[in-house]
Amino acid sequence: MGGTQQFSSATLIASANASYRLPLIRNFPQRSTFLVNPNNKALSLTTTCAVSTTQDAQFTENNTRRSANYQPNLWDFEFLQSVENDLQVERLEERARKLEEEVRGLMKKVEIEPLSLLELMDNVERLGLTYKFEEDIKSALNNRIVPLLHHHTINKYGLHATALSFRFLRQHAFHVSPDVFESFKEEGKFKKEISGDVLGLLNLYEASYLGFEGETILDEARAFSATHLKNLLQTNQVQNKVIAEKVRHALELPYHRRVHRLEARWFIERYEQKEAHDGALLELAKLDFNMVQSVMKKELQELSRWWREIGLTSKLDFVRDRLMEVYFWALGMAPHPQLTECRKAVTKMFGLVTIIDDVYDVYGTLDELQLFTDAVDRWDVNAVETLPDYMKLCYLALYNSVNDTAYSTLREKGDNSLPHLAKSWRDLCKAFLQEAKWSNNKIIPPFDAYIKNASVSSSGGALLAPCYFSVTQDITSQAIDSITNYHGIVRSSCAIFRLCNDLATSAAELERGETTNSITSYMTENGTTEEEARESLGKLIDQEWKKMNRDVVLESAYPNVFKEIAINMARVSHCTYQYGDGLGRPDDTAENRIKLSLIEPIPIN
Repeated sequence: MGGTQQFSSATLIASANASYRLPLIRNFPQRSTFLVNPNNKALSLTTTCAVSTTQDAQFTENNTRRSANYQPNLWDFEFLQSVENDLQVERLEERARKLEEEVRGLMKKVEIEPLSLLELMDNVERLGLTYKFEEDIKSALNNRIVPLLHHHTINKYGLHATALSFRFLRQHAFHVSPDVFESFKEEGKFKKEISGDVLGLLNLYEASYLGFEGETILDEARAFSATHLKNLLQTNQVQNKVIAEKVRHALELPYHRRVHRLEARWFIERYEQKEAHDGALLELAKLDFNMVQSVMKKELQELSRWWREIGLTSKLDFVRDRLMEVYFWALGMAPHPQLTECRKAVTKMFGLVTIIDDVYDVYGTLDELQLFTDAVDRWDVNAVETLPDYMKLCYLALYNSVNDTAYSTLREKGDNSLPHLAKSWRDLCKAFLQEAKWSNNKIIPPFDAYIKNASVSSSGGALLAPCYFSVTQDITSQAIDSITNYHGIVRSSCAIFRLCNDLATSAAELERGETTNSITSYMTENGTTEEEARESLGKLIDQEWKKMNRDVVLESAYPNVFKEIAINMARVSHCTYQYGDGLGRPDDTAENRIKLSLIEPIPIN
């Protein structure tokens, strides 16, 4: 690949609160009139929106090309290639192995109390070490915790232990009933005496986010715990500063919806501040974080060379140059060090998504976009001849990269993923084209029609498809069909991706003349204010999480490692769009998250 093209052989509730701080849609066309079809067909905008008409100086005959005026890349090629990576890995690995066995010994102690075991496993997980102790945790849950929960004897250890055990079992795909919380209720309500139990309430709050649809006791648990935790903070009743910070952190966004690699960096610092912490566990967490970061720096440098070689951002000045942000997304989806090939595939696919999305959203005419969609549909290298010059670059980069990804899978595993990867891109480009048609014709579609198309246009399917082939040993037609047709956990993750994106980017999209997003569709169809629409979309995100939680436990088509990647895509969506558009318009917060995750190692004395 490169300059010489080569061809391969082959809610939200808590989290919604963050969304409310995002810029509201300014100048939504309230002065405009909408042509409403009585059969609830698409709504056509009949007057011009009050939008910015900023344009760049690029012209094609009589057509003025738009520009999104994206900010320059914050992480240039020279910087990425110069990132220091001088860890003495062999020496650190030897020390880490000794510490790992020490921690494993603690976990296997027969005399360890259930609550102490749960707290140890919770610390292991939050410190980013789950992948090292996966089997140990499952064994401990099976042999020590499940019997206690099954017989409801866990309750004698209190709300803290009960909620922690419930969350752990749900996270690790155990089918456990929320009825374990009934003993903390009386007369249909949670007991008043637990309203001052900070750790118990915090863990009840965190556990409530593992709920399925219809589990009303967990909805009640969330409302109850959130109310009392906020009250305890406001009245300064949480004396321990570390615990108070953990409560604020959880209320902003619960652990279940956070990017776990970034969370590990955050938690390591708080764990060290605890008066009673395990020195071996803390040292292991620091060493492991830095060693894994070293692996990812090498991956990032390799991918930056690939990104420079394909040369799209140097040739197309209207697109986002966001390799670093895209790699951070891949890291969020596949954080464990052994998932290198998965991260590389996601980075390449998502990097191309950002370019091609800008072609559809910003630069291309409808006629050109139809040509490009047809070319991708054919998936034939000769289709490049039908395209304008700037699209030829995009098409060949896409064609080569997808074919190379499929070739790697075929070489390593013997599975031909190309038909399925190509289908994910066909579907994606068709969804992009539909949105471009709506926007070009000033049509605001019905909300359901928008969401159905938008779940595909989120690009989640094009990211998850190569992940499945990368991490799965036994490929099944059932799973492939479920992925490529957006069923179950894939559909929910893609919907969350799109809704988080829309909540953050709608204002900028309207400014450049786009009228198609979930907020405008919902507002127009339901006659609501923007705030009401945002609240409703937050609740919809919450519903999708509940469906996804259920699929993690009950869906058998996918291996657990792929389920986790799908969940992680929803998590990194929350992270990227929590305070704004962290992909299109990254701010200081987005930059700092990347530094902490990928650039700056943890100091070790």
